Amino acid sequence: MNQNKLDLIFKAYDVRGIYGDTLTLETAYNIGVAFSEFVQSEKIIVGHDGRTSNLEIFNAIAAGIKSKNKDVHYIGTVPTDVVYSLSGLLDLPGLIITASHNPKEWNGFKFCNRGASPIGVESGLLEIKKLASKNYALPLVLAESKKEDVTDIYINHLKEIVNPEHINSSIKFAIDGGNGAIGSVIDSLSSKYGLNYEGIYMDVDGTFPNHPADPSNPKNLEELVNLVLEKNYQFGVAFDGDADRAVFSDDKGNIISGSIMTAIISDWLLSKRGEIKVVHNINVPPSVTSYLNKKGVNLIRSKVGHSYIKQIMRDEDADFGGEHSAHFYLRENFYADSGIVTLLIFLQILSEKNQTPSELISSYSFFPSSGEINFNVKNVDESISIVKNSFEKEFDTLDGISYFEDDYWFNIRGSNTEPKLRLNAEAKNIETLNELVNKIRNIIER
Repeated sequence: MNQNKLDLIFKAYDVRGIYGDTLTLETAYNIGVAFSEFVQSEKIIVGHDGRTSNLEIFNAIAAGIKSKNKDVHYIGTVPTDVVYSLSGLLDLPGLIITASHNPKEWNGFKFCNRGASPIGVESGLLEIKKLASKNYALPLVLAESKKEDVTDIYINHLKEIVNPEHINSSIKFAIDGGNGAIGSVIDSLSSKYGLNYEGIYMDVDGTFPNHPADPSNPKNLEELVNLVLEKNYQFGVAFDGDADRAVFSDDKGNIISGSIMTAIISDWLLSKRGEIKVVHNINVPPSVTSYLNKKGVNLIRSKVGHSYIKQIMRDEDADFGGEHSAHFYLRENFYADSGIVTLLIFLQILSEKNQTPSELISSYSFFPSSGEINFNVKNVDESISIVKNSFEKEFDTLDGISYFEDDYWFNIRGSNTEPKLRLNAEAKNIETLNELVNKIRNIIER
């Protein structure tokens, strides 16, 4: 196996490449063999999102697994968290074929070990990469696998986390499925929970004909926001391609950031449990973490990325995890992230409080924040070094560089999956924020 190719597709916590270029069928087969050698189990759960390359890649990865005399528990097109849930419920390792929010030409894998235990750089991903570097021969004929419907098992698991009786079915809302994997379970989910929603782009379509399944880009939320405003719905929610992330808008058309949602859910859990531990990534800004600290929440910082947060949550037995990027994790969901669980929790919060989302978020007066701003750069490390040399004080270096002043804060880090710098910032007022962002933009772009 070409080492340069493996270096391109093995990232900090996922495996992603351009199908037919870096992520070939040969590569998929090798990774199937490698994952089988790595995990201590005779059966492996395999699912995929709706991308057009999935069946070819699945047959290759399944052939790799079977070459080691291990069984494939094939569950078809599902959201990523269905794999995590089944892994926890059945105590089996799993993988899902997905490139999440990335363009339709891409594909890749997310792994977990038995019990939905995370696999990242510090917990096995590099070992899988090493095993995949061997030269295995792709079989000429790839046998198909029988698909098993696990929707009922998954929905019953969700009902153990959020009781359908705790959700007010009169709450009307909108969903933008982005033609992603959420469409594979939405009918069953709606039936069991009596969801009162209008959906757009709910058909699973791996060509993503309407817009990219990337809710982090505000442009991709415009139709959802307009629908909420036109129909006077309570809120809107947009899912990414594999539905492990959910971004919300309120009844006034405001986007609810991942950091604000982290505060909302943390407050709700604190009111029910009296004492909680919450893991958050470095991009959740200081005004939010300061608020939660004052409320008595036990906060633990983490690097960006699901494998890091999940591992810390397991080590600390944390109740909840929140990322600014709108990934949310729950102990009862095997410490895994789930856009669907987040939607159900939000519905329960609104039902219990009997408030509109705009009324709910009005009580959170955090500093203005930039959201995530991306910069394409030739050399991530060099660009970060230039920024460091442009400020006087010391930087926090847990993940990228974080800079703290009394009236502003920012973090800059390299993307785990793309050749980009990601900037998140907040300041005491919008003028200071704009000045800060423009200063950093000028430093990077010059």
